Amino acid sequence: MTLRQYLILMATGTVLAWAAVLVILSAVDPAHATVPIFAVLYAALFLASTGTLSIIGYLVRSRLLNGGMLMSRQVVIAFRQALLISLLFVTVLFLRGSLLLTWWNSILLAAAATAAELFFATAKAK
Repeated sequence: MTLRQYLILMATGTVLAWAAVLVILSAVDPAHATVPIFAVLYAALFLASTGTLSIIGYLVRSRLLNGGMLMSRQVVIAFRQALLISLLFVTVLFLRGSLLLTWWNSILLAAAATAAELFFATAKAK
């Protein structure tokens, strides 16, 4: 898959995921929503934010690191970081919606995401 194909596919999927989020938010009353509706909302929000952050991360990396790293490596790093940030974001939203979010939960989640990124950033590629 070429970089152009990847970006087109990622952008298309991201637009569809944001459309799903907007449809759910506009069509569903949160007071009467069931667990599957919230699950679909969180999944769509996760996919939408991952795609958005991945594309933005790649574009920023490609502009800042002109020729410093292979494009495929920049895409992998941007996607990995987008996954971690999106997972953190959706987890915080879920905990907030469940009235379980506290300051120490937030610190532990941020520390876990930072540790995961440091692990992947320092691991040697095989």
